[in-house]
Amino acid sequence: MKFITDHFSAIYRSFVLLTQGKYLVYFLPGIVLAIAYFFYIQSLNSVNEYMSVVSYIPYIGESLKSGVDIFFGWIGDLSLFIFQFILITLLSPFHTILSERVDREETGSNFENSWSKIINDIVRTIGVAILGGLMYLFIKFIWLMLAYIFGLGFLTPYMTIIFIAFFTGFNSYDFSLERYDYSVAQSWGYAFSHPLHMITTGLIFTGFLAIPHIGIVLAPVFLTMVGTLSFLKIRNRETAALPPEEK
Repeated sequence: MKFITDHFSAIYRSFVLLTQGKYLVYFLPGIVLAIAYFFYIQSLNSVNEYMSVVSYIPYIGESLKSGVDIFFGWIGDLSLFIFQFILITLLSPFHTILSERVDREETGSNFENSWSKIINDIVRTIGVAILGGLMYLFIKFIWLMLAYIFGLGFLTPYMTIIFIAFFTGFNSYDFSLERYDYSVAQSWGYAFSHPLHMITTGLIFTGFLAIPHIGIVLAPVFLTMVGTLSFLKIRNRETAALPPEEK
């Protein structure tokens, strides 16, 4: 049950650091993006309401209105997916620095910084996000096949949450994995070796997103901090278990 105690410790430590006034500046980029997203959604809703005039068309008005609502609902869902991808990619430089600062606070380690490293981190984050999306689609497809064959379709919504949580959680660990020179392949190996940590961290992110209005600002920062602190817990435990000559 290490994944539970690691996360309790990481959540508590994150709150302590934030209540001390540390790292509050890292909420600012999320606030800017959240405001932009809010105005975008408001504009989308306004267009949807304007299009409701099609309901007055004789005979086919109600059908057209239903189609418009479905279309804008689909656009809204797609927009949320894209916004989460933007959160991960555009905020990557800030969260890379945040993760490093948390690491330095906890371990006293120093890490080399440069613009080339920041650009490399962004490229890596985008690559990992795209690969993660493809892997998610593949795993989801396999699950849907199994669910159809064995009549487990009622579990699909829960499995979807778990799959998304795994890949979302992994993104928060990848900042640390890159900092400690894990290759992309080694990072994915790490993720699949610690699935409960990835899923739990991802579920915490989802929980924060569910908080009305401010959740979208809080979630990315807490995701990064909790992922970093959990990574350090795992690293310390695994390092302590190594033979002296390998430490």
